[in-house]
Amino acid sequence: MGKDTLNKLTTTIINTPSDYARASREIEKSVSLKNINICFLSSYTSEVLNPYIIVELAKNGYKGSLYYAPFNQFEQEIYNPDSGLYLFDPDIVLIHSRIEDSHQNLMMRFAKYSDDELQEISEDIINRHKKMLDGLRNKSDAKIIVINFGNAQMTEDCFTSSPVIQSQRTYIQNLNRSLLELSNKLTSCYVIDYQQLFDHIGLNNCIDPKLFYMARIPFNSSAQIEFGKIISRTIFAIYSSPAKCIVLDLDNTLWGGVIGEDGISGIQLSDEYPGNVFKTFQRAILGLRDQGVLLAIASKNNINDVFDVFEKHTDCLLKKSDFSSIQIHWENKASSIEKISQELNISLDSIVFFDDSPFERDWVRKQLPSVKVIEVPKNPMNYLKALNESKFFDRLIVTNEDRIRADIYQQEQQRKSALNNSVSIDDFLRDLKLVVKIGNSDDVTITRIEQLLSKTNQFNLTTKRHSSADLIKIIRDGGKVLWLSCADRYGDNGIVGVAILVETKHRTWLIDSMLLSCRVIGRKIETVLLAEIVEILRGENAEELYGHYIPTKKNQIVSNFYKQHNFQSTDKKNNFWRLNLKESSIIKPNYIEIVRND
Repeated sequence: MGKDTLNKLTTTIINTPSDYARASREIEKSVSLKNINICFLSSYTSEVLNPYIIVELAKNGYKGSLYYAPFNQFEQEIYNPDSGLYLFDPDIVLIHSRIEDSHQNLMMRFAKYSDDELQEISEDIINRHKKMLDGLRNKSDAKIIVINFGNAQMTEDCFTSSPVIQSQRTYIQNLNRSLLELSNKLTSCYVIDYQQLFDHIGLNNCIDPKLFYMARIPFNSSAQIEFGKIISRTIFAIYSSPAKCIVLDLDNTLWGGVIGEDGISGIQLSDEYPGNVFKTFQRAILGLRDQGVLLAIASKNNINDVFDVFEKHTDCLLKKSDFSSIQIHWENKASSIEKISQELNISLDSIVFFDDSPFERDWVRKQLPSVKVIEVPKNPMNYLKALNESKFFDRLIVTNEDRIRADIYQQEQQRKSALNNSVSIDDFLRDLKLVVKIGNSDDVTITRIEQLLSKTNQFNLTTKRHSSADLIKIIRDGGKVLWLSCADRYGDNGIVGVAILVETKHRTWLIDSMLLSCRVIGRKIETVLLAEIVEILRGENAEELYGHYIPTKKNQIVSNFYKQHNFQSTDKKNNFWRLNLKESSIIKPNYIEIVRND
């Protein structure tokens, strides 16, 4: 299948099971998609989901190859090293043990159990999952997706106000909370909320008793399609990075009306319709900021009118301080977005543009094709839906660094102001009172390390995208995975650096990966990290240290890094460099305090 045929296939409206079946057969012939091996362990006949998963993954550029284990064969597949699961060599393993299948009485006869019995069942369920997850992780580096427990009543409708039904729902919620806590402790393990399926399209639209009783298929064709979308979207989120910044228009986007014409008292922004539509949208935008998305403005407006809204309008939830970059003038919006990209030091392909004007959206698409543009609906009531369905902000992990990212960028503005007022760069760096901490990877830091490896491009010597499972294997094989955090008088940047070291032969080590977040480049922190690497390896009686530079379109900034730190070239063609640890040292700047977090 050619690329054009595939694009046409995946952009055609596909609604019915027959549409999906036909499209999936064509997709399976394709050689232009990146393959993902997916193993599905379930307590029901899950093969029915195959065409929906295949088609939805193809829309995002992936070709799913799926292995469906016989239903209810969880332990048999996981504990047997020669099982079909491991022979398939999966990239993704899905685990879905429905509570209706494993504990039928718990669904149909919940009232018969005492509190102690319910607690015992809960512990048994979580312990079983723990054994399965630990067994799988010990034998495979695959990403794991656990599908939690829903509250579907298969045989008859129930009286939803019943205290028994309400207690049952609370019980399942608590069970899901425990399952989430368990999964979060495991590397590269994520959870799909099964209840989301029923909540989205309604229980009555999900269930077909005949399919279940005759074929052990627990949902009808509509639910199969929806579930395939949920699974595929989760898989895509594992392999993609969420956008870093959303650039917002103002008039008829963050409020109804035009501030320059309607004035501060005339715009629609309140707790009553239609102003409450825009106020709800603002609240959702702040929710993105809370998860680490940077907010920016690109608006053709009078800047004083806009700032009056932020400062004086009592129903405006967004404030000037919530935005990391503000472009308010009468220039074209593509130019504004380019300035935002430069100011925040992020690439254009990590920016999302949200503007109610079709003209502005089309202009940005043509001028800046790498910017992600959301097709904003005419009705503001659908803004939230468009934001969600874009998938641009899907994230499976939220780290502490994500939560404080917007504040970190504001601190950076203060640093730039201080730099402009400094006599020299050395004076500025001394006044920062930099403190660098360096430590070994552990269960707390590995998620952030994986995140940095997946998205850091500029100061990244090899751009190897190691997963957390890869990191654990490196450590088990005797390697070292180091993190670096940085703080100064303006605030704490959190973990901003990573170094991965592997011993290639006795007393000879290689820097497999070394990177720094772009926001701390230019403070000599990279020199500190390299100097600490040298000291750590000398403590291991190492004699030689090799570095490798793999050039990309974005990492030219580090092309001379090893040369600048007295490494000698050993392979110019492949960019390998050597440092004799017996004869050479790395001089650390004296204005940076270093704390070893051993």
